[in-house]
Amino acid sequence: MPGYILHLTAARMYLDIQPSESRIRKDAGWQNDFFIGNLLPDTVKRKDRSHFRDPAYCDRMMEWPHPDLFIRKYANRMKEAVYQGYYFHLCIDRYFFRDYIPKVAVFYNEMGTGTERKDEIREVLLKKSGERIDVKRYLSEEYYYGDYTKMNTWLCRHYNIPDDLRPGMDPGIEEADYGRIRQILKELEQYKEVDENAVKDLKVFDLKEMLAFLQHAAQLLNLLMKDF
Repeated sequence: MPGYILHLTAARMYLDIQPSESRIRKDAGWQNDFFIGNLLPDTVKRKDRSHFRDPAYCDRMMEWPHPDLFIRKYANRMKEAVYQGYYFHLCIDRYFFRDYIPKVAVFYNEMGTGTERKDEIREVLLKKSGERIDVKRYLSEEYYYGDYTKMNTWLCRHYNIPDDLRPGMDPGIEEADYGRIRQILKELEQYKEVDENAVKDLKVFDLKEMLAFLQHAAQLLNLLMKDF
């Protein structure tokens, strides 16, 4: 999954392209709830259900959500900011894993053939550097997850990620654990303690390309969500 702060960055991009006279731009409470909604899918440890994934693809390295299933279940709540934030998170994950990750990494089996099955992957090619590493190193703080950590402080400062988000009443999304929101907000403070210059040492992602991708995704979702 993209990290918490990367999700909040995409959410900020979406809010910033709304018309200045719109309620979304004027209503600080709506924005707060939209940001909270963006955090909700990751409040549980097992994310298959909270992300509305297709169990038929649970053996794949890249599993992505099916946001249409969320809309189908909560159609009568989609005008609410928290629900729109949750849906936005699912869509960003879908775009990220389906369309963006193939631009930065290729997964190979022991025969050197491309594969998406987790149990077959033996090597990962990082397109940024041409380096080939095993999947355990790829999914570590040295590489994939470490890049998220290195970006956090820079993203918070350059995209004005709010540091005063407030949990409200449980909106009743069954797939999430709303009680964990306060803990996640505490964790966000720790993520901002990384030196801002760490962003210069990304090993998997190219910052400029990633931000351009997220901006494009936010623009697509702006069109898609106008019907809510």
